[in-house]
Amino acid sequence: MKTMPHDTLQSVVHLQETSLRDYLAKRETELREGIAPAPLGLGSLALMVPLFCQPQSVYYESAALTPLLDEGVAGLLATQLASGCISLVNCNIDSPPDTAFTSHLVALLYQVAERSELASIQAVQAGLRTFLERARPCLLTGGIHTPNHRWVMSGALAKCYEIFGDEAYKRRAFQFLDEGFDLTDDGEWTERSNAIYNGACAIHLYDVGIAFGYEPALDAVRKNLTMMQYMLHPGDTVATEYSGRQDLGQTLPMNDWYYVSYHLMASLDRNPLFVSMAQITEQTSPKGSSVLIHWMLYPDAMPLPAEVEPLPDRYTAMLGEHHEAVVPKTVPYLGALAKHPHGATVVRHRSGKLSVTLMAAQHHAMYLQYGKARMFGFKLAAGWFGVAGVAFPTIRRLSEQSFAMDIALEGCYFNPLPKDAVAAYNGRYVDFPNREREKTHVQHLPLRVTFTLLEDGVDVRLESQAIPNIYLQTICVFDPEGELTGDGLDERCAYHSQLKSGDATYSYEGDTIRISSGAHEHHDPTMRNDVLNRDLQTMTMNYVTPTDVTIRFRVSEQ
Repeated sequence: MKTMPHDTLQSVVHLQETSLRDYLAKRETELREGIAPAPLGLGSLALMVPLFCQPQSVYYESAALTPLLDEGVAGLLATQLASGCISLVNCNIDSPPDTAFTSHLVALLYQVAERSELASIQAVQAGLRTFLERARPCLLTGGIHTPNHRWVMSGALAKCYEIFGDEAYKRRAFQFLDEGFDLTDDGEWTERSNAIYNGACAIHLYDVGIAFGYEPALDAVRKNLTMMQYMLHPGDTVATEYSGRQDLGQTLPMNDWYYVSYHLMASLDRNPLFVSMAQITEQTSPKGSSVLIHWMLYPDAMPLPAEVEPLPDRYTAMLGEHHEAVVPKTVPYLGALAKHPHGATVVRHRSGKLSVTLMAAQHHAMYLQYGKARMFGFKLAAGWFGVAGVAFPTIRRLSEQSFAMDIALEGCYFNPLPKDAVAAYNGRYVDFPNREREKTHVQHLPLRVTFTLLEDGVDVRLESQAIPNIYLQTICVFDPEGELTGDGLDERCAYHSQLKSGDATYSYEGDTIRISSGAHEHHDPTMRNDVLNRDLQTMTMNYVTPTDVTIRFRVSEQ
């Protein structure tokens, strides 16, 4: 990895000045054109307060910002409900977790203002304190509804503890912390959100560790940040293909929470790996106001140590080995996959520009990227009692570079229920105790997919030989920005082609993925209950059991 110049306080100040200058210019244009600008609130305060308090900034104690700061404080306080909570208006109403996210940032801004010792910021500082005081009952009694909210709540409580010194904040934080951290041995959180909520956990638990002197919180941060070295695709975007949250399938860099967390932990631990990851965030992360805030609050901890450890770009790493997730295997079909298959097996493979992810407990079992050419997913679907996309419970290691996924799908029919079991329901089938029906004609469809990881691609072997004449389909989903070509491609519609014979090539800016070869053993465009994504390029290949075929994915530069 090439050594890059480190960020400095001055470089971060300059970046935020540019952001504020653009923001103010846009606001002035809207006012001049008679367009009502967006109300000022926490977002504008986060941009303005650090620059107003930073002596190196051209906005230091700027009189032009004073009325905007006052308006921003008024807007922030207006969002607060009588409970002390705020609402995430399109989702979470009267929400303690969203109040915790907000209170954490408000507390950071309060500390920036307080440490500046500027008389000109005291009114804003008082308004920020008022928000935190009003939020106290919300933070001390409010609950959560996702796993990461516990650590966000704890981080907000830790910051309030630093400001107010009230032991009630610490007691409440430890009610969450005493549940124990939901990390696997590999460092993966329940929500598996590599692009968003990993960073949220890291930045809030860092504050927990520092404010409460709680080393287990810092150990949790270390484990996850260490894992992330294996979660970067070419171009340093994050592996999101198996996320349990809204970053699923998104092309995103590490966010500014990662920027801050890697810098702080690199300084704390003198860890060369964290230094290298922090350098990547300096080049790729969207540097929001949080970056400048932390440079101001932690002036000795944000600069990076000199030691750097080159990041691996050739490895095969397996997470969650031997873990078996619960996936739909039987009829009647039991519904969607678990949203958070905690610890489900993942294999990450890098060979320079080639990046592959194998995923258990997901409908898409493989992600493949070569440079800028991205196949977002490879899926096996079966014409088997409406199961559609098949999810596999685990991944088994066959050799150093070969891995298998197996499942035996069950299909059956059901006998009548006894008369006395249904008499009370007046013939309403949906109210019957249908799960008590005795099964008939039970049968099983074994499926195996074997992945062999190569320097220049992947071989995918599909096997199913127990029952003849079962329809199968493989689905490859590509980034719509590239071009999919092949003589054997039959375009079904704008977003769906079938590869009936020969090879197909997907290309984007000179990077290519070649798929060999097509199959058209049945005529169904999709398997029943399977839904294609209209926003992506989809290519399908059709098989009929007994099946033993190897699909070859090869990558190259044009």
